[in-house]
Amino acid sequence: MTRRASRLPLRTRIAWHALARGRRRPPSEDVRRILVAHNLLLGDTLMLTPLVARLRHRHPKAQLVMTCPPAFLPLYEGQPYGLTTVPLEPRDRHSLTRLRALGPFDLAIVPAESRHGWLARAGGARWVRGYAGGAWYYRVSLDEALPAPDRLTTLPDMMAALAGDASADDERFNPKDWPPPRRGRFTPPDIPYAVLHLGAGSPLRYWPAENWRGVASTLAQQGLHVILSAGPGQEALAHAADPEGRFQNVAGRLDLRDMWHLLAAARILVSLDTGIVHLARLTTTPSVVLFGPGQAALYGPGLFYRDIPYRAVTVTDMPCRNETLLFENDISWVQICKREPEDCSFGARCSACISQDAVMDAVVEALAEKQA
Repeated sequence: MTRRASRLPLRTRIAWHALARGRRRPPSEDVRRILVAHNLLLGDTLMLTPLVARLRHRHPKAQLVMTCPPAFLPLYEGQPYGLTTVPLEPRDRHSLTRLRALGPFDLAIVPAESRHGWLARAGGARWVRGYAGGAWYYRVSLDEALPAPDRLTTLPDMMAALAGDASADDERFNPKDWPPPRRGRFTPPDIPYAVLHLGAGSPLRYWPAENWRGVASTLAQQGLHVILSAGPGQEALAHAADPEGRFQNVAGRLDLRDMWHLLAAARILVSLDTGIVHLARLTTTPSVVLFGPGQAALYGPGLFYRDIPYRAVTVTDMPCRNETLLFENDISWVQICKREPEDCSFGARCSACISQDAVMDAVVEALAEKQA
């Protein structure tokens, strides 16, 4: 069965229920149920946290519901901000049944692709708000199609804006609002340590193994135990960076619960631009992030995470970082590259040219900010 055919039963049900919805009604002041409808990757899902926090702040008594890929549900088991998560699996026709059981919804927010407006409508949303991108037959599912910001904005702040303007100047992340998940089998070491996360979703983001080896050696000389991490299937990255096995290697061995607790006790995270970076924000871990194809200013912490030590390391003005499409929105100030490795004419220079010295300088600054 093809991928498209495997999703057909759910898509058919979504279309049926969405088109059968009655009159659309703008939300009143008394909003009782709110849905956040998406099917994003880990990093983008966690970047919705400022949105969820602002919705809770503006609607303290409302029931908040968010669709979520099943793999990420363990992170939400403590119901941060009173949020109820519903597993969404495109190949599972029962996903819509689970969602509809929690509706109807006075308001639905579609933070990414406008096509999920149809999911929100099928789930029982009476009013759907999102950014005005995508094909017309997706946009018509939105009752409020907002324009993208006209100036540079971090993605977390852009997501939060869908809930309305900030109603408090001190709106920021409080770790007490996000209970940690249960511990798994992994126990972090009880000595000061640094986590180096070598994996990412695209090989164009990879940093040369000899650079990782140099940073790991420098951190070890400074008295930190070094732990190498990467996702499942990326174990070779850690072996290439440490062929002699000098450092602790957990690549491919930890689930998201384990990663949470590993990061929570770490002195510093050095990572490529990937979902683990956004998990580290929830654990308030000082972080240094290497941006290759991605735009550092776009994927930065924003106002919500401004109290957490963070440094971005990137090579500015890369000529190939010239794509402007973000979640189906063509935005003039976006500067990213989503090419496949075979389409890169520059040999991933955007990542390879990041120097060890620049990374170590950022580590020193982030640790100093934490101590301050």
